Amino acid sequence: MKGGYRFVLFMGVLLLLVFVMDRQLPKRFVWTPTFSRTDKQPFGCALFDSLLTVSLSQGYTVTGRTFYQLLQEDSLRRVKENHHQLTANIENRDTASCKGFLLTADYPELRQVDIEALLRLAEYGHTVMVAGNAFPPLLSDTLGIHCSGSIFMPVHFKQQALRNLAKDTLYWVADSAVYPRRSFNFHPMLCATDIWRTPPTAKVLAYKLSPPIPILDAMKSDSIPADTLVEVPVALSIPHGKGTVVLVSTPLLLTNYGVMNGRNVDYVFRLLSQFGSLPVVRTEAYSLPFSEAGQSPFRYFLSQRPLRWALYLTLTGLLLFVCFTARRRQRAIPVIRPPENKSLEYVKLIGTLYFRRKDPADLVRKKFLYFADEIRRQVQVDVEEVTDDERGFERLSRRTGIDREKIANFIRYLHLIVYGGATVSDEEMKRCVRGMQEVMNRL
Repeated sequence: MKGGYRFVLFMGVLLLLVFVMDRQLPKRFVWTPTFSRTDKQPFGCALFDSLLTVSLSQGYTVTGRTFYQLLQEDSLRRVKENHHQLTANIENRDTASCKGFLLTADYPELRQVDIEALLRLAEYGHTVMVAGNAFPPLLSDTLGIHCSGSIFMPVHFKQQALRNLAKDTLYWVADSAVYPRRSFNFHPMLCATDIWRTPPTAKVLAYKLSPPIPILDAMKSDSIPADTLVEVPVALSIPHGKGTVVLVSTPLLLTNYGVMNGRNVDYVFRLLSQFGSLPVVRTEAYSLPFSEAGQSPFRYFLSQRPLRWALYLTLTGLLLFVCFTARRRQRAIPVIRPPENKSLEYVKLIGTLYFRRKDPADLVRKKFLYFADEIRRQVQVDVEEVTDDERGFERLSRRTGIDREKIANFIRYLHLIVYGGATVSDEEMKRCVRGMQEVMNRL
């Protein structure tokens, strides 16, 4: 087996071991509120939605539409059902097809158009429940309430749970033959938001005991002792038009955590009982994770079947392209041709040039320069000197074995051609070149 396959096998076994160990480790909970239908963490709504889908026989759905979109759908449905009574008079509208709308969010970010649509749905006979740690000022002013607001911090919540601090008590006081009055205990951070001022028409569903707030006009520090506990609503029902608006300041109880608490799950169903026999629609449009996802351009692609399949095919093609092109490719081996010997071609070119110029003496001069340089380098004799150098001739004769007189006469003859400007024939040029080559061969 090659080294590359061993490495791949080793990495595969290592990843398998890591996966098995990760599956066996205890799961760590994430306490960040999301209210998402797919979140199985404590403050998600995966289990909450699943339980209500089974429990509410009249119907339960989760949508991502805003109150404005829900109002538009309701108006279109009413026009189709009552096309013979197209009128703007609210009193003549049919309330047999009303619904219950549930909004659960840490801090509902309702704009003016959303609040107007929410109130219009209540006027038409629907029941709208808004659960949050704070309510928008426009909604509070319209309904005539005052909310203290609170910030949920997961770190502090875990610290309170570990220290086993005293819990707050919520008292259910709504008169009902099915749900009698009862008290429930929760961690303080789950019910930290208080509703201090309520309109006269509001019906308190649940309250807790809390110290008074001096800044409110209705509760002055000089009229109520500081150590006195007052009843502060945490859930109330406000009639509006033909319907009802239910405000709940404990949104984190309407999550997986709330329905998993066996001793207090009854409180959740008491709140949901305000919908009666109406089908319930929970909207995720105002929770943070859904709002961020709604800004993604892929949301529209995934909502349309042709575009969704086009996106899937594109991603599959890119994955296959990466898989098949990630392996190392053998680079093309270039064809390296052996170097050609251009010496003979060069000699033929120079020979042809001199043959056409008819200047054999110049060839002798070129050859003599090379001949003199070779003699100077090997024998240390300068044959380019015009004056006779008897000692140089004697030394060159001993080195080459050629007779001294013969080599002296030959060099003098070359001097006559090179420096004297004598003309030579082709045969004489050949004889001079052969003579110089013979001397160099004997060195």
